[in-house]
Amino acid sequence: MALNVLVSDGVDAVRIADLARQLKISKSGFYWHFRDRADLLDSMKSYWVEDFSHQIISETLGQERPLRDRLLSVVQTIRKKRSGDLDLAFTSWGRSDPDVASLVGRVTDMRVEFIRNLLAETGCTNTELDARAQLFVVYFSWSEVTFAPTKYGLLGEKLNMILDIVTGIQKP
Repeated sequence: MALNVLVSDGVDAVRIADLARQLKISKSGFYWHFRDRADLLDSMKSYWVEDFSHQIISETLGQERPLRDRLLSVVQTIRKKRSGDLDLAFTSWGRSDPDVASLVGRVTDMRVEFIRNLLAETGCTNTELDARAQLFVVYFSWSEVTFAPTKYGLLGEKLNMILDIVTGIQKP
């Protein structure tokens, strides 16, 4: 619930009294789970890092599939979890909170490094690997926020072409 409020209305709207009312629990019931608002916000940050970064990385590392299939799996997981909405919300929150801005930077660096390591299989130079990894992370962090979702993907998205550009590998 708190993450939904963060996405729809921003961090200032994440208030214990409002959340307790929406969840139909007493404020004391809320405090059973969280010491205070700061504890709730810290839990939200941890959840975002663990669920939307570490988990995707862990799931992908265990796959014995071609590079393109692993990258497509990452894209599908990102979209299934609708992580772009949270990424946007945390980035916005970071504009007013230096600690959150630092967290967003660390998460972005972790994601870029992960994709860079996957793309190393293509044999690109370090500079090109960096650029391709950044392109992947930025595009797939924001594409679902930018393009309208449809039953079959994002409206007008050329997913195969984008993966061709990122990997440098043309699909047969």
